[in-house]
Amino acid sequence: MHLLFLAGIGNSGSEHWQRQWYLESEQATWVEHSNWEQPVMEQWLDDFEHALVSIHEPVVVIAHSLGCVLFTEWLRCHDLGQVSGAMLVAMPNVLGPEFPEQAVHFSNLGTYCDCCPAVIVASEDDPYASIEHAYNQGRALNAAVHNIGAVGHINGQSNLGYWLEGQMILRDLIHRVDR
Repeated sequence: MHLLFLAGIGNSGSEHWQRQWYLESEQATWVEHSNWEQPVMEQWLDDFEHALVSIHEPVVVIAHSLGCVLFTEWLRCHDLGQVSGAMLVAMPNVLGPEFPEQAVHFSNLGTYCDCCPAVIVASEDDPYASIEHAYNQGRALNAAVHNIGAVGHINGQSNLGYWLEGQMILRDLIHRVDR
């Protein structure tokens, strides 16, 4: 199974669990963007699609923050192809008061969207989305939602390190799609 990592605004630095997982993965791709600070959905979609077409095996997407919204934007207009599963962590509410104004043309899922097996991981005190938002997006994707308590935006500032609980959630997802 190939892991494809989608980071959010600013990228995921060395203290972020997502970067640590990527560095330890044998078969993985990190989607790079030319502008991490001023994301434009159409450009980020092109970057994602370019990375995806270069992979010739089943893929599990591991997205954080705006990377989650990027994935759901992609779902709206593409067949799943080799995407077998998705782990969406700290999915922001693009209509929320804290959502960065510099992120252009991104939107929440409003209605059901056909998706691969997916899991949404959410925090009770994420400044970018309420736990209710996570459950609404979970319903729209027919995805399970894991509430991991009050750990902020589930990023490097959350001090999760390698984040073993997240690794267990990922292993369960891979087991589900690898059958």
